[in-house]
Amino acid sequence: MRKNPFISLFAASLIAFLPVRAMAQEQTQDTREDTVSVRNRERPEYAPQGARLGSFNFNAGLDLAVTSNDNLFVSRPELAVDEIYYEATPRASLVSDWSRHALAIDGAWTARRHDSETGEDTDSHFLRATGRLDVSSDTAIHASVRTAHQVTPRTDPDVSDTSGAPVEYDRLDRSIGVSQRFAQFTLRADAGQSSYDYQRSQRFRDHDETFVRGRIEAELSPRTGLVLQATGDERDYTNTPMLSSNGRLILGGLSLSTDLMRGELLLGQFSRDYDDPTIGTVDGLAGSANVEWYITNLTTVSFDARRNAEDQVSGTSGQPYVTTEYGARIDHELQRNIILTAGYRRGERSYDPLPRRDDYTEYEIGADYLINRHASLTARYTRDEIDYSRVSIDDRDVDAVTVGLSLSL
Repeated sequence: MRKNPFISLFAASLIAFLPVRAMAQEQTQDTREDTVSVRNRERPEYAPQGARLGSFNFNAGLDLAVTSNDNLFVSRPELAVDEIYYEATPRASLVSDWSRHALAIDGAWTARRHDSETGEDTDSHFLRATGRLDVSSDTAIHASVRTAHQVTPRTDPDVSDTSGAPVEYDRLDRSIGVSQRFAQFTLRADAGQSSYDYQRSQRFRDHDETFVRGRIEAELSPRTGLVLQATGDERDYTNTPMLSSNGRLILGGLSLSTDLMRGELLLGQFSRDYDDPTIGTVDGLAGSANVEWYITNLTTVSFDARRNAEDQVSGTSGQPYVTTEYGARIDHELQRNIILTAGYRRGERSYDPLPRRDDYTEYEIGADYLINRHASLTARYTRDEIDYSRVSIDDRDVDAVTVGLSLSL
């Protein structure tokens, strides 16, 4: 791994300023009931009970789905292929129930099988462990590790060849961090690494990403706060070292926690320096937003947005790109066990220095029906629209309808 003065200085600063022990003040208990979104609301009568294993709670289940897709390969309209495919996802989790500290292990495996286009059959899976060590009531150490085999969707504008084999890769994530609370401030420092191992023609994208991140939250009132977050990272490409880079991301803004709204609104600056002199430096305005608006007890609207240099180099151009994306989602509890949903997402990928920009739009409507503790039904309609700026590549549309059944202990 290459040396990065910014990461070294940043890490040293975090260690220097990390408080050893805070003189905690007595906090006023907020007696108002926490507002939660429709999706996160507890429904004990429909919650899976699982099984008790000592001081752990064990849950397992099986998700089944069938999808009808009118353009499997995301091709031009005259070449579109209709296809039906099936998915089965066994899943399991083991979560501690301790008064102090925490440990959770979960995993899932998804097998996708196609009715006609068997060359598109894929298997993806993940296994994850997360833990928290409570040093004191104000200090905690966090750690996590996750391994996964993933598949890039055909609707990704950066898929190099929609008629070729699916783009598959292995990913390994590990991180460790510490959080400290004192008075009206919360400090958190994290460090971690992610490794990407692509298959077939995409091996030039193999890389390791190492990061350090510091975050400070200052409570202005029980309902608002200030947030400052800084991240430094290195990306080292194994097979194409000239694409290696180091970057900086600084964000600041407000956090909200009211009866009607909860979330964060952050703005800042990103900058990324590439080893390839023909690419040079990519920088610009950065942003991150994630807000839930509780219109009524039965209706939640969620907004999110982000802008940053993308975390992987383009699979088609060998050049970096900047992603700008925003979306909204509404969830409505029609009945205690029936949830209606609709979503919209819009984004663009701007490549630099290439004169290229890909726009994409996603629509979704659907419903969830909770039958009982052990079973639920889902139905979704999705539409993806991809607008390419590349010459000789037409815009593409994909419509899909999915019906699913989830079974739990």
